[in-house]
Amino acid sequence: MSEDVGYIFVDQGSLARELCDLIDSLQEGDFIGLDTEFMRVTCYYPDFSLLQLAIHGNNYLVDVWMLEGKVQPIIESLCRTKATVLTFACSEDIELLAHEARRIQCTPTLPESLYDLQLMLAFCGHSYGRGLSFALQELLGISLSKDCTRSNWTHRPLTREQLVYSALDVCYLEPLFYEIRKRMSDRNFSYFVQEMDYIRSQYDEEMDEDDAYLSVTAAGMLSDRELNILYYLARERLLFAQQENQALNRIITSKAMWQLARYTPRSKKELEHRGVRHNTVRLYGDTILKWISQARVAPRYEHLTIPYDYFSHQRTMQGNFDHLKKVVGERIVGSNICPQVLLRKQLLNDYFRAKALGEVPLLQQSWRLDLLGPLDVPLEPMQHESEESSEEILIKPPFLT
Repeated sequence: MSEDVGYIFVDQGSLARELCDLIDSLQEGDFIGLDTEFMRVTCYYPDFSLLQLAIHGNNYLVDVWMLEGKVQPIIESLCRTKATVLTFACSEDIELLAHEARRIQCTPTLPESLYDLQLMLAFCGHSYGRGLSFALQELLGISLSKDCTRSNWTHRPLTREQLVYSALDVCYLEPLFYEIRKRMSDRNFSYFVQEMDYIRSQYDEEMDEDDAYLSVTAAGMLSDRELNILYYLARERLLFAQQENQALNRIITSKAMWQLARYTPRSKKELEHRGVRHNTVRLYGDTILKWISQARVAPRYEHLTIPYDYFSHQRTMQGNFDHLKKVVGERIVGSNICPQVLLRKQLLNDYFRAKALGEVPLLQQSWRLDLLGPLDVPLEPMQHESEESSEEILIKPPFLT
């Protein structure tokens, strides 16, 4: 029964060293199942609590809190291992692992061979976003309890239920990998590995504060002047969040950022009117108003460029987006790859943004180009003859000139 799963609890330096030696001894062809438990409600950096590893049929639960400074060698061993590291829905896990690696100046910041089995399922026809419980039930006939999903992982001692739950999250990853691999073509597996290499490369460095404005929701609706103000606010918010270890949305929510850039409030009452939460105004109102005041007179940032969502906010570009979706959808028919993998908003926005900047869109790189072939959706608005609009799209936005 799954409730009887065994585990080795690693909370002493001697056990940590033994685990490091084991990881260092692994070779290509070996596997490590990996998961993490952490708290990240109010802080910018995750409060790392537990690291779960499954190696050669044994489950290791590393109590990061109890080990304090003795967990760094395990992080180094993981990042440098020759084994393949298996995860499920790994974005937060690898963000945490990469942050810990950068903090101790370890290179590389992530294992060379890293597979997200949730994404791997999408490369053999399953809907993207299915949970681990679904995958185990569907492919291995195993029911997995998720009773401890919202546990407090900062409380010590951890309960028996928490430890069993955390061991179950890694102990089936290797057999799950084998089962998914059996259902995949060699071509799709090669595509999946290339996609994981791309994902892994995105965590080599921490976000540059000068790029923080690019991903702010609705940044694409702003004028040149407003975008310059947003650049300043997003940079200051990120630096403050890192310095004070506060969650970004605890300082200013992403939904409020574009309003502050457009309307530049001058009082705490106006901040609340523009979407800043009351408690945030109480804690950080003076700081936010200072940022806005400084942003109003800040010189133009010389590298200001198109926000990621710029073209999706241009109404006359709707036909272009629809056409791009149609072409991509047609070309992946029969590939046994979930359409969600290639029809994500990020990739569609990137296609037009990259073309405007004279760059190669992600949809035209690596395995995506091999699968889709050349794409030629124009930047000029594609409207039906019966459609008339008095609006004109800024194909070359003013902040590119």
